Amino acid sequence: MQDGICVSSHIRLAIAPGVPSRQLSALLALQREEELEVAIRLSEVSNDALMLGLREGRYDAGLALSDAANASLHSQPLWREEMAIATPLRHPLLEKAALSLNDVADYPIFRWQAESCPLLEQQMACLPEKPCDIQYVTSFELMAMWVAAGYGIGITAQSRIASARAWSVCMRSFVDAPFEVVTHLIRSSKHCHDTHERFERRALQIDEV
Repeated sequence: MQDGICVSSHIRLAIAPGVPSRQLSALLALQREEELEVAIRLSEVSNDALMLGLREGRYDAGLALSDAANASLHSQPLWREEMAIATPLRHPLLEKAALSLNDVADYPIFRWQAESCPLLEQQMACLPEKPCDIQYVTSFELMAMWVAAGYGIGITAQSRIASARAWSVCMRSFVDAPFEVVTHLIRSSKHCHDTHERFERRALQIDEV
């Protein structure tokens, strides 16, 4: 500590699955440009391991697609992206320009378990006609594979569907209230180093999709 200022020479940053790579890359580039002397120690971990590591002090900050449900952690929403429906080519749903949850409920739905959207999950559970046939997969690539092969449809972030066009995967937007995937920056609720506060401010500067 110098002149009452708390200084750290590194940031122990944990990344949970699903954090958008474009924004993360832009954040790391900005951090390197403005504070090259501060090393980033990156750890790729599960969402549960990220939360536990923050509570135990093994990480200074984390990026995840879920909020921190713990009073000892502070969560700052950073980047939001609307979700959409992924379909294979020549699918009946492509006859409509936009779709409702009732439209998709008749088809098997693939979800990537890393993408948390409480509003979507709540409304899908409350559909009056019948429960949705939801199958969870461990990666977006697996979702795209099943959708492209015609085994069902997917619900995921719009940018991910756009990246799968070469797989013959099409996209339709929702007509319902927007369903969003939100990236959160999570850290301890206790006072953090000035270095970590500056990192958080830089994260807030990064544009959303």
